[in-house]
Order: sequence, then C-alpha cells, then structure tokens
Amino acid sequence: MSEINTLAAFYAFSGGALWLLGSLLFIGFDKVNTQANRWLGAFYFILACSFTQLFLEEFEIGGSFLIHLLELPRWAMLPCLYMAVTGYVSPSLPKKDKLLHFVPFLLFLVFSLVYLMPKFFNGQYHLPILPPWIGFIVRYFSFGQMVYYWIVCFLLLRRHQKNIKRVSSFTDKIDLEWLRYLLISVLVLIFIRILSISSIHVTYYSPILYFLGIILLAYSTLSQKSIYAIEAYQPPEKDGIAPQKVLNERLTAEQVEELKSIVTRKTDSEKLYLDPSLTLSVLSGKIGISTHELSYVLNNGLGKSFYQFINELRTEEAKSLLLSEDTKHLDMLGVAIRAGFNSKTTFYTTFKKATKLTPKEYIKANSKTS
Repeated sequence: MSEINTLAAFYAFSGGALWLLGSLLFIGFDKVNTQANRWLGAFYFILACSFTQLFLEEFEIGGSFLIHLLELPRWAMLPCLYMAVTGYVSPSLPKKDKLLHFVPFLLFLVFSLVYLMPKFFNGQYHLPILPPWIGFIVRYFSFGQMVYYWIVCFLLLRRHQKNIKRVSSFTDKIDLEWLRYLLISVLVLIFIRILSISSIHVTYYSPILYFLGIILLAYSTLSQKSIYAIEAYQPPEKDGIAPQKVLNERLTAEQVEELKSIVTRKTDSEKLYLDPSLTLSVLSGKIGISTHELSYVLNNGLGKSFYQFINELRTEEAKSLLLSEDTKHLDMLGVAIRAGFNSKTTFYTTFKKATKLTPKEYIKANSKTS
C-alpha cells in the first residue's frame, strides 16, 4: 500500500506544477500574448483540478462533494486550449462564437446542479430517471472532446505555419514551433490516459508518466516566443491557392506572364531579397501591385510561395558570397546576414534543401572543381 501511495504522490506534483504554470500565465510573464496565455492558463488550472482530484481520491482525502467540485470544469478544459491556440495563431482577429465551445460545459453544470449536487446535501429528492445513454455521455464525453479538440488545434497550427510562408520571408520567431511541442505533450497525456485504461501496468506507473508529460508541457510553454503581427493575413484560402474567381477576372495569362517577369526582374536586379524583414506587402508595394496579385503570380506563375521565392534568391546570393574572396573573413552567420537571412538556422535549412549540401560542403565541393 505504501508503494502505491508513493507513486500516487506524483499526482500532487503534477497538480502543483500545473497550478504554478497556470498562475505564471495569468500573472503575465509574456506581455504580448496576454489573452492567449490566459486561456492557456485556464486550461492548466482545469487540468490541475483533475490531478488534484486523482490525488485526493487515491489517498481518500476530502469528501465526494469536493471531488465533484474539482470535476465540474473538466468539460471546459479542451475548449480553453482551443481558444488559446486560436489566440496564438491569429492574435489580431476577433474570436467569433467562442461561447458555443463552452455549451457542453454549461449543460454539464446544469446537469450537476439538478441531478448530482442535491444528493450531497439531501438524499430525499425525486427527479425523473434519465435514460442510460445520458450516463454514457457524462462518463465518456470528455475523452472524445480531448481527441476532437487536439486534432482541431493541430490543424490550426499547421494552417498558421503554411500561412506565414505566404506573407513572410522569415519564420523563425513566428512559426509557433514551441506550440507544436506543447500539443505533442498534450497528446502524450492523452495516450497515457488511453493506455492506463487498457493496461494495469501502465495504470500503476501512470502517476510518474503523467508527471513526465507535465514537465514537457511546462518546458514547451515557458520557451514560447512573443508573437507580433507582421501583417494581416490574407483571406482564407483553400489548398494554398488565392481566390481564383476574382483574380482570373482581373489577370489574364498574358498579364500573369508579364507580372512574373516584372516581379523576378525587379526583386533580383534591385536585390530586394537582401532585406531580412521583407514581407509580401512590402514587396508588393515596391513593385506596385496588390498583395493578392503578387501572391497569385508567385503561386500560379512561378509555382512558389513567397517564402520559397525570396529564400531561393537568398540562397543564390549565399552561393556567391561563400565562394567570394571578399567575404572569406565572414563566418556562416555573417554570410547568412549578408545574403538576407535573419538567422543561421533558416540559412542552413534553406541552403541544404536547395543544394543538398551544407554551406561548408558547398565550399569544399566547389574548391575542388575550381
């Protein structure tokens, strides 16, 4: 019994860590993503309630009323995560219909007040007998909710990471990579829950496994970067293609070819790509066309996103710099900055994707042939 209690004590560690993490988010350790952080903090508070409940149940502390109070907000947990993710991926857009996501929680709250709470105070009350399927929903709805909202949050993040490549030539500080690791940590917790239902061995060690998952969750959260809106997103697009019906009426095939020539010539000859903060709207202003037209020309005329188009030009610039005698004194970060990249990571990734070689391998390969 003592060994089981020792393992179950990790529920208290997990709950305590989540209470602390939620408090940090509410206090505002990041002054930029305040609203999204508060939704995420609410998610952690409700998750902390779940682990506190598990701890109290395991050690038989507190009454059934306290246990039920800790369970009450559970149906609001994943909607809070969803609201946090939408706040991170689109901080400047209004959140419509957010109350709809909390309707199941409100229904469960009403159900508890009518059917469950009275029995903690007075056992003599008469209410209609509910059909069995309602009991099934109450028992398993939160699990289905977890799976559904995790998938929705992951798709939102993927769409964000695709969108930023349509409007920006740099993604290092705005790609929300930390949020991907956070969602993976949440998925780990979901898998532990599934496995603990089907395997007694996993159930036995689940307090420790949950605690390790919470550590991953905390690390991902605390490593987040502030998100500043670089420019407004374009209207939603399907499959990465701009609204074709409108643009097809505006641009003929000949006009697309003409604009493609202007875009490539002006961007290359004036070396506009050397600006590390270059965005779709900035380039469209320099060329003299709208952002929608520029996006359409890049996607359909060149078959590239804005991110690909600009960073391929930067890669070509980097090739020249790597082999130039005038830049031999520069290290790789210096070459990256001179070529227009805003980080060495983006430089290495883009360069290797284009050449199948690292910058140093490229220098060696071309030194042998020269």
